[in-house]
Amino acid sequence: MSTNGSLARSRTNKVLAGVCGGVAEYAGWDAGVIRAIAAIACLFTAGTVLLIYVVLWIVLPEQGSSTTGVDAIIGAFRRQPPPTDLR
Repeated sequence: MSTNGSLARSRTNKVLAGVCGGVAEYAGWDAGVIRAIAAIACLFTAGTVLLIYVVLWIVLPEQGSSTTGVDAIIGAFRRQPPPTDLR
């Protein structure tokens, strides 16, 4: 098992958010194997793996980007204009 760079969500090898694809590319494994392990583990851990997936989705940046999901959410809130009619 060889690591390839830093851990990041995959832009090309993704089904939902690219988390499993990014982990697979980082570990040098096939993404289908990582997805199958995650799906089976989700069944046996009462959804804990699903929670970990969502956290990684938010925390990990996409490949080639330094911004994370948290940065995108904060940026979206900053771009919204303040309400003008406060009656």
